[in-house]
Amino acid sequence: MNCPRTEDLSALVDSTLGETAQTALSQHLQACPICRRQLAALQALREALHALPSPALGFDLAAQWQQQLPRHRPRPRRPGSSLSGWMPTGLAAGAALVSGLWLGGLLLGAGAAVTARGPAMVRVFDPVPPGGLCAATELCRMPDGPPNPLPNRLP
Repeated sequence: MNCPRTEDLSALVDSTLGETAQTALSQHLQACPICRRQLAALQALREALHALPSPALGFDLAAQWQQQLPRHRPRPRRPGSSLSGWMPTGLAAGAALVSGLWLGGLLLGAGAAVTARGPAMVRVFDPVPPGGLCAATELCRMPDGPPNPLPNRLP
């Protein structure tokens, strides 16, 4: 025997069950004594709850809150007043931009101040880029002084 759920019996007590479900449940109740006892217990509980006295507060809570709340009236908006809400964001973005440019200038200025002297200095117009392979040894080893028109020959 498939007994209905307790929620269905409670809905029958509260008269919130649909007509088709109510007729099917009443047919089941005629054949099932367990469900009839459970239905009787739910009906007794409903009557006991309705018999309880309803407590009265004795004061109006909403009126007390209304008196304590400040009278807030929305101010009419001026044209362009919505932009003032963006001012802190704009100031923060501007400060971040200025500090980034300043720090970048410090980094670039410090790098330009340190220059290499001697053979470690990269020559801009060398025929071979730094790290490249030389086609001839004469091209890779350029003297620091003025170029010598006559190469030294071994006797």
